[in-house]
Order: sequence, then structure tokens, then C-alpha cells
Amino acid sequence: MKNYSAKRKFGIVFGWAAVAACMGVIFSLSHQPAEESAELSMTVMNGIFAVFAWLTEFIGHEAFRTLAHGLEYCGLGALLFHAFLQTSGKPKPLACFAVAVLYAISDEIHQIFIPGRAFQISDIAVDATGAAAGIAVCVAIYIIVLKIIKKKSRKPLADG
Repeated sequence: MKNYSAKRKFGIVFGWAAVAACMGVIFSLSHQPAEESAELSMTVMNGIFAVFAWLTEFIGHEAFRTLAHGLEYCGLGALLFHAFLQTSGKPKPLACFAVAVLYAISDEIHQIFIPGRAFQISDIAVDATGAAAGIAVCVAIYIIVLKIIKKKSRKPLADG
């Protein structure tokens, strides 16, 4: 077993705890019967539209729900990227994507047992797209940060 510093151990535990919390939120939202889920999304949508009234011209309830699905998995993808990076010390985008998609599939299977809910391949596709977007943003940030660090390390020290 590797000997991690206390700071690294904290990063690993925090990273995976955040992943578990996100998965827990997704599970609890999926566990709502269809009527409760629709009511919650309408309440959230109306709250957002109250602040951003111009959105009502462009986004309906179904589009809002689809966007919400994608965004929750975008967040999960980003959290998975962080957790894998903390654990292994290097990015693991394919592993992140695989875990997110497997969780999306398990979430849809779970919904079979919830009144008014169903297994939908289209939800898995939206979830996978959201996860891919979150992971892609993290990969881009990671590459940019590496380039900045590399550039700074090449600068000669100023004589003082």
C-alpha cells in the first residue's frame, strides 16, 4: 500500500465523499415518484424563470428536465475526475466516464421500481453526454494548469 501524506489522504477521502454525496442526491431525486419529481422540477424551473424570465421563451419543462439531467451528471463527471486524480495522481477520464455511465444505467434500473418512472435509454444518453462534458472541461483545465506550471518552471530566476 502506498504511503500517502495526510494532505493527499484528505484529498482522496474528500474527493470520493463528494462523489458519494452527488450519487446520493441523484439517487434521492430518482427515488421520487413521477408526480413528486415533476412537481419539484416545476418548482425549481419556476424559481429559475422568475430570476431569468427571458428563458421561458426558449426552454419548456421537458427541455429543462433534460438539461437538469445533463447538468447533474456533468457535476458527477467533474467530481469523478477529481477523485480519480487525487487517488492515482494522474487523470483517468475513461475510468471517470465508465463509472458515470454505469451509475446512469443503475439509476435507470432503479427507476423501474418507482411509481410512474421508467427505464429510458434517452436519459442514459443525456447523462453520458453531461458526464463527458464535465470530464472534458476538467481535462482541459488540467492541461492548461500543466502548461502554466511547465512554463513557470522554465523561467530563469531573476538575479537579485
